[in-house]
Amino acid sequence: MPQPNAQPKRIIELRKHQRIITPSSALFSFKQLVVPAQLLDDIEGEGALIDLSLGGCRLLSETPLALGLEYHLILQISVERPPIPVEAAVVRWIEDNTYGLKFTSIDTHDESQLRDLLIEIRRPTN
Repeated sequence: MPQPNAQPKRIIELRKHQRIITPSSALFSFKQLVVPAQLLDDIEGEGALIDLSLGGCRLLSETPLALGLEYHLILQISVERPPIPVEAAVVRWIEDNTYGLKFTSIDTHDESQLRDLLIEIRRPTN
């Protein structure tokens, strides 16, 4: 029996930046950032960019990424725009082949390009 004062659950959004769904043709490539003293194999791969914000992205890749590790990304949203490099992004969560990354270092020029791109994607097309 439901309680008379029961409130529906609310979802609280903790993101700083609104996510924007990217075009289906949006791609990315990555390379693991390795501290010079480490002797790990370089990990490189590519995949599909699902959504994007000024602070991070969600992507799909068959190449596994590791939770907590940093990667250099190259975001290719459309053939009309040049790729946007992200100097460093850390894997915050993993679900199957889907990964959530937070951008931890991006050049100011590239951040400006990303901001312009997000505005363009939000704009409705006629």
